Amino acid sequence: MSTPVINRRSLYNNVTSEENARILTDPDASYRLLYFDCASVGATARDILAYGKAVWTNQHPTDEEWDAGKFPTPFRVMPVLNVIASDGKETFLTESIVVDQYLAKKFNLLGDNEWEEQTIRAHYSNVHYLRERSFMNVTWTYAEKRKVALEKFMASTLPAFIADHEFHLETNGSNGHYIGNRLSLADIHLVNVMDHFSHLPTGKQIAAVFAKSELLSKVRENVERNPEIAAWRSTGEWRALVDSSVRGYSITAVPQLDEEGEEKQTK
Repeated sequence: MSTPVINRRSLYNNVTSEENARILTDPDASYRLLYFDCASVGATARDILAYGKAVWTNQHPTDEEWDAGKFPTPFRVMPVLNVIASDGKETFLTESIVVDQYLAKKFNLLGDNEWEEQTIRAHYSNVHYLRERSFMNVTWTYAEKRKVALEKFMASTLPAFIADHEFHLETNGSNGHYIGNRLSLADIHLVNVMDHFSHLPTGKQIAAVFAKSELLSKVRENVERNPEIAAWRSTGEWRALVDSSVRGYSITAVPQLDEEGEEKQTK
């Protein structure tokens, strides 16, 4: 196996701050999302781009291209969102949190005032943390620790998360939204993080726990009912990204459990 080539991309692109800001705020900008050919960390941004009726494309480096450093990024990770102004000039943003929140602001998914915006960001952050915490502690932990890590996640971490979010959803009127009565970044991110867990080898077990929550399920219904998001999720491209995630996690993630909750033995 060859050693990956380190090839960083500077955030300073020899363009003035004002020019970069102009590109980012261009109402007629188009977008190119650089990320692996899977759902995972790129999924929320894609749903928002669809929701906003944006002109956008996916760009997927192959493993060989990525390892060869042919797609340099600031921190050697993706996603990277390339923003192309109507005059053809480009700039870019990096890190999934930044990309998601930029697009949410662009397409009016951060509420109607400062309080709503920061409250949506808080819900988004907590949802995001559940996935990142599980990545490190459950999904990609040492093989000998996986069973115990998953048991703790299922018995403690996940029920606590659901209880916290049910509390806040109920406070907002049990209408399937975190803020007010319309879609927000928090709603869309919750659905994509629940989707993420369904892509794991243990997905059926985790998805069943989420599905028991009527309040979280109502959020899913609202997000998936949006015509633009529904149209995107009905495409072969979206399905291929999901299938790629399932295949990838079948190799790298925790093993599937049998009916008694024990790790299935592979032959």
